[in-house]
Amino acid sequence: MNPQAETELLAQLTEVVANLHDGGMQDGQAMFMLGAGADRLVSIRAHNNWSHLKASLTAADIMELLQHIDAEGNAALRQEKGREAYALQALALSLATVDAEQDTTKAGAALLDQVIESALSNFRTHAKPALG
Repeated sequence: MNPQAETELLAQLTEVVANLHDGGMQDGQAMFMLGAGADRLVSIRAHNNWSHLKASLTAADIMELLQHIDAEGNAALRQEKGREAYALQALALSLATVDAEQDTTKAGAALLDQVIESALSNFRTHAKPALG
């Protein structure tokens, strides 16, 4: 990743992590969407958690997933499903940081990944069994 791209990524990552810290993690619907999205990606790739999924992805896998997430996010925005688009943005940012080189970007990604892992765990514990 070139330095300019990583700087732009860091700015977006900082915004999302700050938003989560300022109340986004208290938004049950947003966390449900984040957990559901992470569960779908982790399950499709037959992994147990978000960190294992990320560690298994090649650069081509990441690009494919980012294109898919981008299309889904744009569709969610057109349908005025803001929380779904927000969750997809968080997942995409996490995936985009896999090759980060700056310590600050890696630290922000680790914070975001903790939120994603928590949302995934809560989804699997509470929501997924109820959905059948």
